[in-house]
Amino acid sequence: MKQKELAKWLKIIIFFCWIFGLLFCVYVAPETGKNILLDSYPLNELYKPFIAFIWITGLPYFYALCIGWRICSDINIGNDFTVKNARRLKRVSVLAMTEGVLYLIALLYVFISGHYNTNLLMVLLLILFFAVVISVFTSLLSYLMGKASKIKQDNELTI
Repeated sequence: MKQKELAKWLKIIIFFCWIFGLLFCVYVAPETGKNILLDSYPLNELYKPFIAFIWITGLPYFYALCIGWRICSDINIGNDFTVKNARRLKRVSVLAMTEGVLYLIALLYVFISGHYNTNLLMVLLLILFFAVVISVFTSLLSYLMGKASKIKQDNELTI
């Protein structure tokens, strides 16, 4: 796959991730919260904090998608292995770990308050797992991108 085609497909994927994330924050999470939290008397007081939490955790997600869009723009013009992209990937790693910490705090709150539901725990643990995996792999890609950038610079200087 050529770089312009790759950048185009990645931007399409990022666009759909943006749409799905927006739908999740605006419709799916509030409806799921109504079904899980408002139907259960001990959990119904958590509905508004749950919605605020979803919107707060959406911020790093959408910011990471914007960073991904910028990386795709650099790939499109041939600036794929750069220090700037390595720093961007590192920023995505930090954002993913921020998501993980936020969901860990939510998980601890649910356990401490004693208002836990099996469905809620499964969702929190799943999101926490994915946040950690994304953080680890983007950190690894950041490191490799930085090394590749250095090799590219050395090759440009020797030619």
